[in-house]
Amino acid sequence: MIQVIHRALNVLELLAAQPDRLVSLGEIADALGLNPATCSNILKTLAGRGYVERLDGRRGYRLGMGTLQLGGLADRDRRLVAAAEPVLRDLTARVNETSLVGVIRGNKRVTLASAACDRDLQVRSRLVRDVYATASGRLLLAYDAPERLDCFLQQVGLPDPRLWKEVRSEADLRRELGAIRRKQLAVTRSPEHVVGLAVPVRCGGQVVASASIYLPEARYFPSRRGELIAALRRAGDAIAERLEERRPEA
Repeated sequence: MIQVIHRALNVLELLAAQPDRLVSLGEIADALGLNPATCSNILKTLAGRGYVERLDGRRGYRLGMGTLQLGGLADRDRRLVAAAEPVLRDLTARVNETSLVGVIRGNKRVTLASAACDRDLQVRSRLVRDVYATASGRLLLAYDAPERLDCFLQQVGLPDPRLWKEVRSEADLRRELGAIRRKQLAVTRSPEHVVGLAVPVRCGGQVVASASIYLPEARYFPSRRGELIAALRRAGDAIAERLEERRPEA
């Protein structure tokens, strides 16, 4: 029963991260690792209670009116997108690499906004990724509340050592996440030779998203590392400032 509740909440959080589009049953099931029949049953139940809406004649789901009473995730993400988009465009124009802003929804890293670079060889990040597979996902996990991290570990477990070679145990994972918090920076190198950099975006004293740069490893040479990190930190601060300006009045 508890697992079903977690799955239903994961569905709602995934839809909340994409408030302006319809998400198909297949996309939801694939992103959350659910059997399509199980996912369909969850969606039908949520639709019956008004938390999910399926438009007639269109194959896709979005949040329903019932979710307006559940904390306003969609409104918050809309404000985040509005704050991030111009900053990401400026960041990508400066460093000419792919940039994005991401959040964790359910047990996945979800991209809310991105800007593509103007290069023949460029990184294209998928909308939904495993948290451990991305710098932005690891950064966000590092700042998660202890009880949410415990819940995440119960559901997802440890990363594949081939994906995160420094992590072989829960103690290793917590040590690595602690190092990310101290540095306020996550760096990943994927098996596909892609480097990811991520820094926190704060609002109201809390980390609400991550700002990231992704680029081919061949362009991540030592003389450029400081420039990229400094530009990314400035972008994270700029998004945070714009978010504070858009905070709803109490």
